[in-house]
Amino acid sequence: MFNLSLMLLLLPLLGCLFVLTSQKKGNNAHHVTLFTLGSGIFIILRLFAELDLSQKGLQFIHQLNWLESANIRLSFGFDAFALLLLLGIYISVLIGVVGLDDKSKKSKSLLAWSLYLLWNITGFLGANDMFSFYAYFAGMLVPLFMLIGSFSQLKKKNTFYLFFLFNFAGVLILLCSLLLVYKFYHGNLQLQEIALVHLPPKVAQVVWGGVCLALLVRIPIWPFHYWISNIGSNIKNPLVYICTNLLPLTGLYGFMRLWQLTIADSVRPYILLLVVFCLLSMLFIALIGIAHKDFLYKLFAYMTVFYLLFLLSEILLSSVLLADSLQMNIAYSLFIFLLVTSSLIAIDLRLEKECMEKNCEYRGILAYMPRRSKVFAFFVLVALGLPISSMFWNNFIIISALFNFNFFIGIMVMFAISLISVSILYELYMMRDLKKRATNNDIEDISQGRFAFFMVIIIIIFLSFFNPLWFVD
Repeated sequence: MFNLSLMLLLLPLLGCLFVLTSQKKGNNAHHVTLFTLGSGIFIILRLFAELDLSQKGLQFIHQLNWLESANIRLSFGFDAFALLLLLGIYISVLIGVVGLDDKSKKSKSLLAWSLYLLWNITGFLGANDMFSFYAYFAGMLVPLFMLIGSFSQLKKKNTFYLFFLFNFAGVLILLCSLLLVYKFYHGNLQLQEIALVHLPPKVAQVVWGGVCLALLVRIPIWPFHYWISNIGSNIKNPLVYICTNLLPLTGLYGFMRLWQLTIADSVRPYILLLVVFCLLSMLFIALIGIAHKDFLYKLFAYMTVFYLLFLLSEILLSSVLLADSLQMNIAYSLFIFLLVTSSLIAIDLRLEKECMEKNCEYRGILAYMPRRSKVFAFFVLVALGLPISSMFWNNFIIISALFNFNFFIGIMVMFAISLISVSILYELYMMRDLKKRATNNDIEDISQGRFAFFMVIIIIIFLSFFNPLWFVD
């Protein structure tokens, strides 16, 4: 299994190189991208088949000595949590690629940068030492900058500069924090060993304050929510939109890898402040989602509320529940969460583009498209909590645990979730309103091939209801 885990780390980079060297004629780059994503999904499933679920910690570990004079040893490995997230990410990117129009399918730069970003995310989820963790954390910003700068319709350049400033500052802050740890240890460390390094209380506060700040920059929490909401509202390419909204997932994953294993006791008194910021951000963004008319902005608000729910759960519940059990509950929810939100993004952006080209009425149009209406309505209902996926059960467990931990926090969380759920449900009603007939009936329903693809996604979601890891057995 060593070779397979190494192949998983290198596959997106190899796919990127093949895309760049593919012929410009036809859809060769698109086919290479589909093959790369399909191969990655196969490798992840194969790794799951060899995974020992009873064993805690990372498996398929690969270590590499590098710069021995500086005491730097690179370490990579995967566990069930990371593999499940990776599977959701690969399928989400595949959904984005399937949702591309004919012109975008021929864009080698779009597909190459997307695979390069996927390589950095794969390495980040597999990194088990400080140096690799930081290298992939910083490296994923380059392809993301290129994707947003080249394939978005940003009218205000200040928004892009703000995005760059926030994230670059986060990269520098994380670098300074890890360099302080390196100074006291005099070498590279595995992530779970950072807690063993003796740091003076003040230094520990600086280190872990910097780590938390660097990760929070990537999560749409106030006041860092501004950049991603404005960036997302100007992206009309489904693949770029999905890639952009994977960035908060990397910040959440960083918290889940580092919070309980390595955070210093001197930082824990500040947890209450972080909890307050999470709750206020959830309520604020849910209210904005209700007020905004654009469905994609409502979907952004929905995604933000749930990212903050998972962050809040990790902060509060890992001390009262088994850490491994909690993280797997979050992983099961995130897996379906990624599939559902990516599908909604791909379907809605394609619908919006077709409406703009045909100059037709956007509202009520789903009432005249049986295939698009079926899959779109299903994904919306799953997002709202339809009890037919693992996301329903695991979110129920997480929210119930929050109520048991603190009743007021549970009420605040449920209120935010209820607000954004009502917002999305109302949008579904407007899209299916028979009274608002489209002014141009020439707009086409989704093709039978795409309908079949989304039906496969629906089957995966349905099977997860009975056993989230059904493919392991």
